[in-house]
Amino acid sequence: MLMSLIIKILRRKLMNTRLFQNHIVRKEIHLNPVWDFHTLNSEDKKQEAFKMLVPGCWESTPKLASYKGKAMYSKKVTFGGNIRLVFKGVSHTAYVYLDNKQVGYHYNAYTEFSVLLQDIPYGEHLLEIKVDNSFHQESALHVTNDYYSYGGITRPMVIEEIDEMFIKYVHFIPYRENNKWYASISASISNLSNEQKNVTLQIRIGDEVVSFANKALLPNAETLFENTFEFSSAIIYTLENPKLYMMNAMLLYNDEVVDDLIDRVGFRDIKVNGKDILFSGKKVIIKGVNRHEDYAEFGCAIPIEAMYRDIEIIKSLGANCIRTCHYPNDERFLDLCDENGILVWEEAHARGLNEEQMKHKNFEKQSSDCIKEMIENHINHPSIYVWGILNECVSNTEFGRSCYAKQFKLIKSLDSSRPVTFASLEAHIGSDLCLDLVDIVSFNIYPGWYHNTPLKDSLNALKNFVNSKEGAGKPLLISEIGAGAIYGFRSNNMEKWTEEYQQYILTEQLTSILSDEELSGVIIWQYADCRVDNGWFHGRPKCQNNKGIVDIYRREKLSFNKVKEIFHSYLK
Repeated sequence: MLMSLIIKILRRKLMNTRLFQNHIVRKEIHLNPVWDFHTLNSEDKKQEAFKMLVPGCWESTPKLASYKGKAMYSKKVTFGGNIRLVFKGVSHTAYVYLDNKQVGYHYNAYTEFSVLLQDIPYGEHLLEIKVDNSFHQESALHVTNDYYSYGGITRPMVIEEIDEMFIKYVHFIPYRENNKWYASISASISNLSNEQKNVTLQIRIGDEVVSFANKALLPNAETLFENTFEFSSAIIYTLENPKLYMMNAMLLYNDEVVDDLIDRVGFRDIKVNGKDILFSGKKVIIKGVNRHEDYAEFGCAIPIEAMYRDIEIIKSLGANCIRTCHYPNDERFLDLCDENGILVWEEAHARGLNEEQMKHKNFEKQSSDCIKEMIENHINHPSIYVWGILNECVSNTEFGRSCYAKQFKLIKSLDSSRPVTFASLEAHIGSDLCLDLVDIVSFNIYPGWYHNTPLKDSLNALKNFVNSKEGAGKPLLISEIGAGAIYGFRSNNMEKWTEEYQQYILTEQLTSILSDEELSGVIIWQYADCRVDNGWFHGRPKCQNNKGIVDIYRREKLSFNKVKEIFHSYLK
C-alpha cells in the first residue's frame, strides 16, 4: 500500500511537464517512473540490466557514471486509439519503438519532440526508447565539449490520448500600439481524418475570449489559423510585477469541445532603441548569470525542487537575467523565470565549433531543427527577451558568416518580435564578420584569467572594434566573464584557482562593466560549476568547469557575496 502511494506521488512529481496543467479535455497518461533498462553493445544486443527512473540520467547510477553509448528503456503500457508520445528531452539521440517496430526518431538532448500513433488497437503494448549519448559520426552538435552530454530520458515524458482533431500549438505574440495591447495569435490544428471538418477555436485569456469561428480543417493535414486581437483589460508584464495570464484554447466541433491546450502568457514588448534594451518600455541593464543544467546529485535531469532553489539563489544575488548556455532549457525552469520576472537569453544548441565542424554534413539540418523546436515550444514565455545561437563558433570567416546569417534568417521568420544575438569569442575582436546580423552585440572576454591584459585595455579594444564596425550604435553586452575557483581552496597569496583570486577578479570585472555607460550589462560565467567531458580534463580540475560562484552542490564560494553586493549596488 505504501509503495503504491509512493509510486503514485513519484509519477505525478516526476512526469509533470509544466508548472500548471496543460489539458483538461485531452487525457494524459502518466507512467510509473521506474523503467526496465539495459545497456546495449555495438550490435544493439542487451547487456547489463538496471531499473532506471524517468526522467533521469543514467550517470546517476554509479556503474554508469561515465558511460558513453547506447541503452534501451522498456515498459509495458496499456492504451489504444490515437496516441501522442511527448518527450521533453532525450539525451541525445532517440529511437522510439512500439511492439518492436520503430515509430520515431529524434536528435538533440535539449528540445521537445513527439511521436504520433494512429488507430492503435486497445491493449498492452511494449514501448521502448533506444538512447545514444555517444559522439557518433552523425552528431554535429553533441561533440566533446566544455560541458557534459549526459545520457537518458532526461526530461519528463507523457502519453496523450487525442481526438482525430487536436491542437498542436497556439502561439501568442503581444504588442502595443497607442497604449493599447494587441496579440498576434497563430494556432496549428491537426486533422487526422479523411474528411474536411469545420471547427471553432475559442481562446480565453483572463476575462477576454477571442475565437476563430467556423474554420475549415483540411483532411489529413495541419491547418494554420492566424489573426490579431485587441485585449482591452490587459495588465502589463514587467520584471517588478510579472503578471501572467492563463491562455485556455478549446477546439469545438458540432458545438462539442473535442480538445484543449492551456499555456501561460504575458503582455510585454521588447525593443532595442539605440544602445538601450527596453523591456516593457523600461531600460534594462543586464546583471546576469550563465547557467548550465547540471547538478551534482542529478546531472542534467534536475528536479523541480532544485530548480526552485537555483531561482531563489539567483534572485538573492540581485541578478535579473539567466543565459541558458548553450542550449534550450527545461520548460519548467522557463516557467519559473516567467513567474519571477527573470529575463532569459535562450540559446540554440552549439558551442565552440570550428569551421570543419560547421561543415559537417548534418550541421545545418540539426541546427535548424533545434531552432525550430526551441521557438515552436518556447515562444510564449514572456521572460525570454532574446534568442541566441552558435556560442563562440566561427564568426570570423565568410563560411562562418553564412551559417550565422542562415540561422538568424530562420529565427526572424519564426519570431520577429524578439532581438537576436550571439556570444562572440574574445579572439574575434578585430575580425568578427557578423556584427551586422544581430540586434544586440555580445562578446565573451576573460582578462585576468586566460590572459593578463588589463581589464581596461580589453574593454577599450572591444568597444573600439565594435564602434568601428556594424556594431556601432547597438547595445553591447559582456556575455561571459569570470575566473575559476575550486571550492574550499583558499590562499592569501592570490594564487590561481583559489576562491580569493576569483573574488578579486570578479570584483574588478563587475564594477568596471556596470559603471561603464557604453555597456548594456554583464552575464557572469558562471552561476554554478558544471561537469565537462572527460576529454577536457587538462585545464579543468576535477573534470569540471570551476568558474561558478557556487559549486556543483550549490555551496557558496567567497565571490558569491561580493557579486551579491555589487549587483545590489546597481539596482537599476
